[in-house]
Amino acid sequence: MAQHWRLIESGPGEPAWNMAVDEALVIRHSRGESPPVLRLYTWNPPALSLGYFQKMTGIRSDLLDRLGIVPVRRSTGGRAVLHSGDLTYSIVVSPGQDIPLGLADSYRYLCKGLLATFASLGIETRLGSERLRKPFPASCFAVATPVDITWRGRKFVGSAQKRFGSTILQHGSILIRSQTKILSEIFSGEEEVKLQALLEKVTCLEEILERRIELDEISEALADGFKKALNIEFYPDKLNSEEEMLATSLAGKYAKLV
Repeated sequence: MAQHWRLIESGPGEPAWNMAVDEALVIRHSRGESPPVLRLYTWNPPALSLGYFQKMTGIRSDLLDRLGIVPVRRSTGGRAVLHSGDLTYSIVVSPGQDIPLGLADSYRYLCKGLLATFASLGIETRLGSERLRKPFPASCFAVATPVDITWRGRKFVGSAQKRFGSTILQHGSILIRSQTKILSEIFSGEEEVKLQALLEKVTCLEEILERRIELDEISEALADGFKKALNIEFYPDKLNSEEEMLATSLAGKYAKLV
């Protein structure tokens, strides 16, 4: 039997607000007040989201200021993700029925929806196979782990997951337009060899498909990919007033980097 999920296409949001909305959806789902959610959104202004425990080492904060890129804290772990020319997805769901309990298994299960999305666009993708080892790179896209998605060995989707009690939050960035120029600037504090490795490992949908891509095309493909791969019936929805109030109360903590 098909699962019924909310589909929330939020559009552009302020960085700390975006992270707070994800947590607000987690809170309401964990209370049994909301079914599972697939949320799609972008960032205005552009942002650099840092993993929960990450410092600014290797990141040129002065260039972030000059480029108008706002650093923001994520609730999930991992390394820094540049949100410019990308589409971000977030999933809020609880294990059970078809969702595996284990961390690795739930990642693989949810990533089926992403893999199906890109297959529908004619892209042959694979999950990454690298391990994140110390010393950690500053950028998330420098390493393609088994929860990330690659094309010909180059990464264009990075994901992270956190458990809030029994509720799963998985969110990730899908690169649509090239970030190479900006990445080479803001991560210029890294060693040259690490920076070059990063630039060689990153790609984006427009480079893969060799054409212009609009957000609506990817949003539609994502909803269809998850529907087919995970047997989900979506109904379009918006944030309600309680979720907006929750997000407002939570936003301040995501703007704090120390």
